[in-house]
Formats: sequence, C-alpha cells, structure tokens
Amino acid sequence: MTEDVIGVDRQAILDLKMPATYGRHLSHELEPDRLWQGTGLTAADLDDMDRHITVRQLLQYAENALCIAKEPGWHFGWAGRLADHFHGPVSVALLSAPTLGEGFDAFLRFFPGRIPYMHMEGRGDGGQYAGILHPLIDLGVCLPLLVETPLVIVQKYFVNVYQVDIAEAAIELSYPPTAYADLYTTHFGCPVHFSRPYNAMVIPERWRRLRNIGHSASTWAHALAQCQQTLVASPERNTLGQVRAHLAAVLERGERERPLPTLAETADALHTSQRTLMRRLRCMGTTYQQLIDELLRARACELLTGGKLKVKQVATALGFDNPANFGKAFKRWSGISPGSYRSRHGAESR
Repeated sequence: MTEDVIGVDRQAILDLKMPATYGRHLSHELEPDRLWQGTGLTAADLDDMDRHITVRQLLQYAENALCIAKEPGWHFGWAGRLADHFHGPVSVALLSAPTLGEGFDAFLRFFPGRIPYMHMEGRGDGGQYAGILHPLIDLGVCLPLLVETPLVIVQKYFVNVYQVDIAEAAIELSYPPTAYADLYTTHFGCPVHFSRPYNAMVIPERWRRLRNIGHSASTWAHALAQCQQTLVASPERNTLGQVRAHLAAVLERGERERPLPTLAETADALHTSQRTLMRRLRCMGTTYQQLIDELLRARACELLTGGKLKVKQVATALGFDNPANFGKAFKRWSGISPGSYRSRHGAESR
C-alpha cells in the first residue's frame, strides 16, 4: 500500500511538530509522546537522515494532533504560519516566478513532493482556473486538515505576493460541511463550497497574467532545477501524476466522443512499458481502471451539477455509447443514479 511504501519529505513531519510547539489550541499540558503514539517514531528519528518515514506514520501523527486539539479548525492558524515560513526550492520558486500563473503551476507540480499522498493539477474552464487536489489514498479523518493546509498556503501566496482581491476566488471541497464550517469564510476570505466533485482553489483566469515585481530570472531557473530534482526521487508518484494529467488532457481536448485511452495507449504516450506502468500504479495503491473511474466520476458529477446538459449529453461527453451504460457506471461509482445525484446536488450548486 502507498502509506507503507512511499516515504514523506522529512520537512512534512517537522511542519506538523509546529502545533505542539506553537499551537495555542493544543493542550498546555501536552506530553510530546502523545503525538508519536502509534507511529513507531520518536522525535530523535527526525535527526536520523537515513530513517524512512512513511505516509502511514505521518497520517497517524496528524490524527494524534487532531485528537489533542482543543478546538476544531485550529489548523487554519497553523497553516497560516506555515505559509509564511515553509522553505525549500518550492518557496523560492513561488517568490521568484515571473507571473502568478507560473508560480501557481510550480506549486501544483512540485509541492506534492512534500506530501506524496496528494496529486495536484491545474485546469482552465470558462474564464476560471482551478488548482485541483486529488488525494491518492484514503486520508480518513485527516482529509480536511491535509486538503485545507495547502489551500491556505496558496491563498496566502496570492494575497501577499500579488495583492489580489481574494473574494473573487472560491474554494471547492469534496466533503460535507465540517464542525468548524463557520470559520472558512474568515480564514479563506472567499466563498467555500462543500460536497463538490473535487477539492480545488478556483481563481479568475486573468489572474494568471499578473506580473511578479519580485521576479528574478536566475533565481527562478535555479529554483525550478532544484524542484525538478525532487521529482526524480519518486518515479511511482511521478507516474501516477503523469497518468492523471494525460487522461485529464484527453477529456479537455474534446476527445470525449470515444472511450478514454487504453493502458497500452497511455503507456506509449508516457514512453514506458505497460508492465512498468502497472507496477508503479500498484505501488501507489491503485490501478489504471480505478484512475479512469475516478476521473470520469469527478467529471460526471461536475457536469451533472452544472445543470446545462441532459444526462444523455453527459454520457456522450464522457465517451459512453448510450445513457444506460453511463447510468450503470455512475451508480457503481456513487451508489445512486445520475438523475438522483443531480436532484440532490444540482440545486446546491446553482
């Protein structure tokens, strides 16, 4: 499974130590050992650069922090401090990027190197641009924490570097309203929508052309080169991201009138063998068919809640030869029919 095989950036654990040291919503009588319970780790392990820290251990640590916290939503303040102080080549790339769009793209491409349980990609549509976050595994109770933290970081980046009116943006979240839903508008400063097909920061497309007055060509080039080196360390995660991006691009190019590419076609497009592709996806705890289903489900939910297309047209847009086959597939993905999903979620979307 992914959480046992793939290691995390050591800085990710150091980031999570922040709540215990500075988080005012955590118990003042906190014993540090409580944060390490069930992880098999100790604070000393962070000093051992050869110590392999897995995603499973990180998730247990994060769950411990959630259990210790006095109040729900404490992580917004922590994430804000993290946005101001997180370091490494990704931070340098953001601050030296030529434009907001290039900085955002660098964040989406390289920040998952710090958090290998998440894939990120960008997509433009109708004057808006969405930075989408796809969890690669079941994050359990840690899902809101681990989705909202990078969204806070990128929101702070837009405001601090480009002085945009963040109220023009929007946050999309795949889960229902949390116990601290009343805090979202205060911390994000823009509309927040729950129970959506995916998790995303959605911004006006025109923002991408905003120039960065702090741009440095040499610093930008050096930071990108350093970021690129971090991708080489995890061919499995890189392959998963490439497959997702390739399949999403096929949908966006209007090739939806036929089925999505076969495994063999995608392997050829990525210049690898089918066997290698299957092995790397297995290592990340998924399969090619699961990726196809996930992508089609998310796109179907998006089109159904938009309310502009009939179910038959949605089926055609996703490459199904008839609505009945689409209905069966959607019920397998979501447990309900396309029509029921539209009735349940369409009104909220509008």
